[in-house]
Amino acid sequence: MCSTNNLFAGSWKLMTTSSPQQQILNHAVGIWPTQLPRYAEVMMLGDICEDTSVGIKKTDVPRPSTYGHWEEFVHPLGGTYYYNRDKRTYTSVNLRCYADLQNIDNFIHAIRAVAQEDGWILVVHPTIFRGEEKFQYYFVVPDQHIIAWTEELNGYLLFRDCIQPSQWEHKRLELEAQYWKHFEFFPQQSLMDVSVVRSIRREVICYLGEAITLSQSTAGSIFWTLDQMNQIISHLASIEDLADNGFIHETGIVFCCRILYIIRHHQYLHRHNQPEARLIQNHAVKEKHRKCKLLFFMGNTAATVFCMPVTIESVKRTSIDGIVNGVEVKNFVDNLSSQTKNQITLAGVSMALDIAILAIPGLGVTMASQTLCSCSLLFGVGCIFAGTMVQHFGEKMRSIDFAVYYLQKRTALLVVITSIPTSFCVLSVINSILGFFAGVVSNFRPSTPLMIACFTTLGVVVCSLIVLVVASYGPGLARMRPQ
Repeated sequence: MCSTNNLFAGSWKLMTTSSPQQQILNHAVGIWPTQLPRYAEVMMLGDICEDTSVGIKKTDVPRPSTYGHWEEFVHPLGGTYYYNRDKRTYTSVNLRCYADLQNIDNFIHAIRAVAQEDGWILVVHPTIFRGEEKFQYYFVVPDQHIIAWTEELNGYLLFRDCIQPSQWEHKRLELEAQYWKHFEFFPQQSLMDVSVVRSIRREVICYLGEAITLSQSTAGSIFWTLDQMNQIISHLASIEDLADNGFIHETGIVFCCRILYIIRHHQYLHRHNQPEARLIQNHAVKEKHRKCKLLFFMGNTAATVFCMPVTIESVKRTSIDGIVNGVEVKNFVDNLSSQTKNQITLAGVSMALDIAILAIPGLGVTMASQTLCSCSLLFGVGCIFAGTMVQHFGEKMRSIDFAVYYLQKRTALLVVITSIPTSFCVLSVINSILGFFAGVVSNFRPSTPLMIACFTTLGVVVCSLIVLVVASYGPGLARMRPQ
């Protein structure tokens, strides 16, 4: 016997009373499409009786299964769901193992009586919560492209991805996104006009043009890469060509509705149709007031020593408020790989310099020189190994899930990891230079003019490097500091 059968056995039944609306409020729970299971409930193989036999001359094509007034449909991608034509209701619960269909029918009748909207599509998903049967539901309003409920809904979980949602025009974008997600899950009994596909193509082309011409544009975060945006445009054109009599059928509807969900959801995240709409990534960044400037200066200095400001700024460009920009992630990974290769090369040069210093008679015999050159050698070796590992880490950043995990939840750790080869390289070079000067000062006893000339040259080189590093930050080090 299926586990779902045990789950719903003995569940309560809705009885006819004088207050059906009160019963709905007690047992109805408003949800939205992204909270539903992907297709039907997961079926454990242990619950299915194995049958490997094939009947004699068994050649018939199986018809769609029916359970009461419910008809089973197979999603184009393989899952199953159920539709009641008389009551215009879908469910994703596995009716093959559901104990009592009358419970669902009673709930549908009661909530339809409250809604008084026969043209709306209803989705119901029975579940057990704290030992009591609850009916999760939402209505789909086709002529308004939105989902709705018969009671006030606390949409904290639905709207929490965006900062401070308030205006109805803004929140409606997410509700429309959920509307398209519904038809991605339940494409049966629906047709899409080819004009809708053209409209989607126009929107994607607009965002593609923005992402190409403005590297900091939020349009780049809607899809993972520019190549994917081009592929989506081409695929939409293919779907349009395959239309029958101006209409798109199930297989095309699934893809088109998924793209519409992505577009509307990201429009909601970027505060589309609001005065504070984010057109570029840094648009919503606010300057923080610093109470203790001395501690902040010390923190900036320490971060600069370990070469983190460049990494921090690169990471900041990849996302804003948790919205990951795939185009910027690709640029970040490419730049990280290129810089790591250069740092490994520089670390190799520094190690060769250390060996030369230690091999020259009289130059690398002092304790200070040997200590500094030995540390430089170790930092160089560390840079080579760390750089190799960071390059592998960077390649894994090309994966969406991997990148989103570190950019949204482990940003500080990402900055530390990607800064390790740079820090080792810088420390290796510094120790090589100090080891050289320690050997020169201790044993060769150069004249005062020679020492002045050497340190003056070193000062010029260091100052030039500082100017180049600060200039590479763009608007300035003060504006690129860690937040």
